[in-house]
Amino acid sequence: MRKKKISERRLVYAMLAVLMLAGCGGKDTARESEKVTLSLMMPQSHYKEFFKEEIGRFEAEYSQYHIEVLRIPDNQWIEVTKAKAATGELTDLVRIDKGLMEDIGTGKFVEMGEKESWYKRVKEEQLENKKIGGKLYGLPVGSTSSVGLIYNKDVFEKLRLDVPGSMEEFKQVCRVLKDEGYTPLYASDKDSWTSAVAFSSSASQTMTDEVYEKFKSGEALWNNEEYRTILEEFAALRSEEYTNSDYMRATYDSAVDAVADGKAVMYMSGQFFINDVRKINPKIDLAMVPSPYCSGILTVKNGEGMFAVSAKSDHIEEAKVFLEWFSAPENMNEFNAGWNHMPVFKDQEMEMADWQQNLYDNYILQGKTEPEINERFSGIDMSEFWSDQQKMYMGQMSADEVLENWDQSYAKQLSAGR
Repeated sequence: MRKKKISERRLVYAMLAVLMLAGCGGKDTARESEKVTLSLMMPQSHYKEFFKEEIGRFEAEYSQYHIEVLRIPDNQWIEVTKAKAATGELTDLVRIDKGLMEDIGTGKFVEMGEKESWYKRVKEEQLENKKIGGKLYGLPVGSTSSVGLIYNKDVFEKLRLDVPGSMEEFKQVCRVLKDEGYTPLYASDKDSWTSAVAFSSSASQTMTDEVYEKFKSGEALWNNEEYRTILEEFAALRSEEYTNSDYMRATYDSAVDAVADGKAVMYMSGQFFINDVRKINPKIDLAMVPSPYCSGILTVKNGEGMFAVSAKSDHIEEAKVFLEWFSAPENMNEFNAGWNHMPVFKDQEMEMADWQQNLYDNYILQGKTEPEINERFSGIDMSEFWSDQQKMYMGQMSADEVLENWDQSYAKQLSAGR
């Protein structure tokens, strides 16, 4: 029965695609029989295997289409996207967050409204948190997800360890794990975006809307005692050998391997990491809890991600065909499940894992959350801040120097944006 429903739904989308193209006049109708290449740019870390498979499935169903993906290194993403927008060189489709879109300007993108057949299917909260000035400029694809401490439940139960609720308890857990021959916390600092997670998820726990407004207005400074302490605490874990010794050569992929084979017990990342590990070791039992810096608050990404269409694209209607296809419940299910996100559309049916349900019930529903700072400041290029944290972990900079540099860079970007 389900296969029949999916087949019927795909037939409807195919018919809609033909009608959309036919409605554009003879020129675009002729394109139906031609090969259409749609370019899509996104941060490199977002080009995951499940997304590749979805693109392959789209191309199989729409043989006249080809999706050409342009992957931008994460630490260059904001700078490159802004540059391409300024020079009119955006790709046909862009995977973009609301904050960066606001910074670039909505005029660079095609407005989406009730004329799109998928518009009324979007959950109200997912629609509202992506609108700019009351209008939508892309297909909503990102939803609520968590960032924090991921741990191996089996090892914790075997050693009778309690989930750490403070940095002191966290260090005690690390000591026990090290004595038992495990790598307590895996660090993958060669990938700068991963080395920033510990600070970003911890600092986010203390950044209320009031504090954020002070940063936004330029009243607050990053170089403060609390943020220095956070950086120093996580740097100490490396110097005290509670992480893998090769942390400066280690990558996200090696973190997946180390946790999957049971050598490493904990890792700080987004919840998508759990899916990536389980692809290698389906039997492993992983869970996530808030960063131990302030365990009563869960760091979340509210899902401001969209697939937007460039206003200067020569293939606007064709790009909308891809968005229409992607919005189908079975395609969004695969995408959201791949990221361990919650559903974006009303007609999606997705079950949450026990650990995810726990976070949802005890933190998200209770309002015990704060947005992750990279999402709060998504229009700000934080790549220099990430790189300086790498240098600090190598012993080349102090926490004070990292934050002092970032205060200067942040102030320049804030001033340029006004």
